Amino acid sequence: TRLYQFLIIIFIANTASAEKYIIGFGSCLDQDAPQPIWDSIKKESINSFIFLGDNVYGDMPSGDLKNMQSAYNKQKMMIPDWLNNIEIEAVWDDHDYGINDGGGSYKNKFESEKIFLDFWNIPSNDPRRTRSGLYHDVLKDFKGNTIQFIFLDTRTFRDGLKPTDKKGSTGKERYLPNEDSSLTILGSEQWRWLRKKMENPVDYRVIISSIQFLPIGHGWESWYNLPFERNRMIELIDNSNSENTIILSGDRHRGGLYQLKTKQGNLISEMTSSSLNVSYPNSEEAGPLRIGDTFTEENYGAIYLDGVKNTFSVVLKNMD
Repeated sequence: TRLYQFLIIIFIANTASAEKYIIGFGSCLDQDAPQPIWDSIKKESINSFIFLGDNVYGDMPSGDLKNMQSAYNKQKMMIPDWLNNIEIEAVWDDHDYGINDGGGSYKNKFESEKIFLDFWNIPSNDPRRTRSGLYHDVLKDFKGNTIQFIFLDTRTFRDGLKPTDKKGSTGKERYLPNEDSSLTILGSEQWRWLRKKMENPVDYRVIISSIQFLPIGHGWESWYNLPFERNRMIELIDNSNSENTIILSGDRHRGGLYQLKTKQGNLISEMTSSSLNVSYPNSEEAGPLRIGDTFTEENYGAIYLDGVKNTFSVVLKNMD
């Protein structure tokens, strides 16, 4: 009887698991700092995890890569073993790219890209192994719904930014919007690839951008540094074959929810999750498109796909 009851419990648990799919996501993971947040994430019983960038801190002011490989080596020892048993996807940001706020002019980007691809065990036949840039997409089918994950590379092709004449309170550079329409974040090849991918009819579309996309009102790195590119993306989303689009971003060492109603009446939502273990208790910042306050303590995001309720939920969570 006890064995029968045990088997019933296992069957119920497996059935419940099959009806739900959970994706964790987060950014800014310093290999030299403790990582207690993994204990919280493990309790979610996630099926996969998305690293949004700054997955190690191996950059140097000179752009030299002599610290990058050692940073990855240490991170490999810090990341818990149970993550090896689930699906992992990753893009980079500046600190695992090689230079702070770096863009397309970074001299060591191809060497850095190889280190990235090797660390994340990207197969030899993956397109990222034979072309420039880490952009790629993943299609997932869950209970009859197609979910498209589009991973953008906001570093490899990006033009230079327009700095202010003064730095922020932390001493880090801030930037002004540059209205020059010839400047790019994604580059021509990635834009062509993206347009083609956005033509696919899907039920849900998740766009991953290492830097923030919707937010305006602050001078840190974001798509608003190049407003023409941001507007171009908004128009592309507005005309795409999906009414349900959400953007995931990191970078900022604060989390938050942002929303924009488009000209065609569609709602674009963005969840920023940062950081996993590098929190800065900064004061609040301007955020005209933000819903509520930002959260500056350690945090991670989670996507819940519920096959019974047919819901797609995105949340931001703290250590508790």
